[in-house]
Amino acid sequence: MAAPNSEQGYVTLRNGGDLMKLLGDIFTDSFMQENSRFQNFEEFQFSSAVMVNWKAETIIYAQLLLDSFVKESTCFSNWDEMIRAAVEERYHGERRTSNETGSD
Repeated sequence: MAAPNSEQGYVTLRNGGDLMKLLGDIFTDSFMQENSRFQNFEEFQFSSAVMVNWKAETIIYAQLLLDSFVKESTCFSNWDEMIRAAVEERYHGERRTSNETGSD
């Protein structure tokens, strides 16, 4: 799905419309409120710190910049970790945050 351009540090994602539907599904309001400084995914998308055209059919973003923004504004260390946690919570009912210690 992702095609990194290692020379310039950009990632290209095709089928932006389908991807946005998926992201909208996994990044629920409760997930965003519990794990970020945003009330919902829309606020995250349109934050001035994220320079991504989320509505494009092909989404291109700078991996390092998006990872840095995620690290600064969420409890995750990078974008991939944030996506994995949202998928786990949404589809597997597992809540995973940075506060988790792994013990019961």
